[in-house]
Amino acid sequence: MPIDMNVKVPNKEGLDAFAQMAVKLGFTGFASTLSMSDPFEKLENGVTLLTRTDVNVKGIRAVTRAVEKARSSSTVISVPLGESRVASWAAEDSRVDLLSVPYPLKGVSLRKSTAKLAAASDTALEISIAPLLGVSGLMRSKVVKVLREATQTALDAGMPIVLSSGSDSPITMRSPRALCYVGLLLGLDWHGSEKAVYENPDRIFERNKKRLSPDYVGPGVEIVERGDPS
Repeated sequence: MPIDMNVKVPNKEGLDAFAQMAVKLGFTGFASTLSMSDPFEKLENGVTLLTRTDVNVKGIRAVTRAVEKARSSSTVISVPLGESRVASWAAEDSRVDLLSVPYPLKGVSLRKSTAKLAAASDTALEISIAPLLGVSGLMRSKVVKVLREATQTALDAGMPIVLSSGSDSPITMRSPRALCYVGLLLGLDWHGSEKAVYENPDRIFERNKKRLSPDYVGPGVEIVERGDPS
């Protein structure tokens, strides 16, 4: 099912407008850094709101602490591509869901070694299309070039890819089909684009629903029945 993994809702007062637009566009859910009491919840109109944490601190120790703190309260955890050592650590840590391409793109790249680590831990490359909508001409060509290179590196390594809007207003949200067409622009085939919009975001959500369950113990280990405590 289509989930937009990066919608920048500014405050709770504006949440309803984003939720209404999500339904109109055909999304079943969207993720936002908006503070919530639960990691995910179904809103009145039926769309599911997922809590997202963007880990923007610097240094491996600080990132480790931030990820550890966020894992019990966030459905989606993202670490931006930047410092190579941090990106490689995040790629290898299964608690991190997304390695995101930040904007501005200066100096941003996805290394082959990082992509291979991410593929092994099922960490996805997230590409938000917002930078493409805010530029034109030569600058747009430069943005496309950087995103295409990151996409190809991920594909070569077998790293999952997630396409999101990165929208900061309801009017700039885009439908799942529109996101798929952007995937074609970045070098994905149609099947790969659909996986990046429909399958991979939903798989991350379902995986973390289990992780956040009180019955979850660890990878492959869950409590299936509780005994009588008396």
